[in-house]
Amino acid sequence: MTRLCFMCHARPGVLTNDYALAQEVTREGVTCDFCHSLTGTDLERREHPFLLDVGATKYGPIRDAASTGHRVAFSEFHLSSLQCAGCHEYRNAHGVPILSTYSEWEQYRQRGGDKECQHCHMPQVLANIVDPKVKRVQGAFVNLHVMPGGHARDQLVRALEMRIMEAQRTPRGLRVKVRLRNVGAGHAVPSGSPMRKVILRVEVVTESGQRVQQERLYQRIVLDERGAEIRRDSLLFTEARAIARDTRLAPAEERVEEFLLPIPADENLTLTATLIYLYSPHERPETETRIEFLSEKKELFSRWVR
Repeated sequence: MTRLCFMCHARPGVLTNDYALAQEVTREGVTCDFCHSLTGTDLERREHPFLLDVGATKYGPIRDAASTGHRVAFSEFHLSSLQCAGCHEYRNAHGVPILSTYSEWEQYRQRGGDKECQHCHMPQVLANIVDPKVKRVQGAFVNLHVMPGGHARDQLVRALEMRIMEAQRTPRGLRVKVRLRNVGAGHAVPSGSPMRKVILRVEVVTESGQRVQQERLYQRIVLDERGAEIRRDSLLFTEARAIARDTRLAPAEERVEEFLLPIPADENLTLTATLIYLYSPHERPETETRIEFLSEKKELFSRWVR
């Protein structure tokens, strides 16, 4: 398992066989030098998909770049999503797609999408090559290397759109329709680890304090060889045998979810729809990442008419 983790999280250690983390360069994890030594990706080589030119030349997306520390070469590859595929596309030894972000992006491109991964995750920003107090450089842009992903609230807000379309009292309760759209992501939402999910929570609070709540989950359910759901990140890579269900939102997909909430017929109500991102890698609350990122509220009066 250690070797598998090193494949993306400490790739220099794979090249030097330093699985004991004895060398400082291994402990650095994903380094500038590694990514800028890449010349290609071959996904057919499951354990070693990276094509490297380890030497004094560093490759990147800037055509007229120069450096006093090493040679520089322009690389079309560094402008493409294929650069990201080596770590964001992985099938385990049983053929189960544990990470499928790159193949999701390929489907997005086949349907007319025009964005590369770098467009959203490494946008261009003005580069202060020296302290701006000393000299301002006009028009010098570089790609932002923070690389925000699924754990970033801003990315989630840009990816999905949510709207309460209908809230109607019926003899059986309050019928609510909520529209979701994947408007900004060139892959499914959520993507990456199947331990990530998005939750649509619809809640009604009556003026007397009664709460009624229902949820929809957008996720992948992965099974082991016994048919049991896998709930830990580490087990996915070795134990996964099948994808039982995939309810995530594909690029440009629109979905209308309907809820029926039992509520008193003669009370004022507060209706709230909320989208929550949840990443739970170890089934322990202290390791969870939970982000509420979109919410809409409506006040419904006892004689309210849609």
